Amino acid sequence: MAIGPRLDLRQSQGLVITPQLQQAIKLLQMSSIELTAYIDQELESNPLLDRDESGEPESFA
Repeated sequence: MAIGPRLDLRQSQGLVITPQLQQAIKLLQMSSIELTAYIDQELESNPLLDRDESGEPESFA
């Protein structure tokens, strides 16, 4: 058996749970009542947020 230079290549996969992903998971687990209360609380605590009462969906084009 010959002894010589050797190169190994390994591949791994992992999931990084970012703060945005943590928030999304938390929001998706809420009931509609909990979600409404959370949104109301966020609107109250952040003066830069505003509720859209038009009822028309946003276009993100």
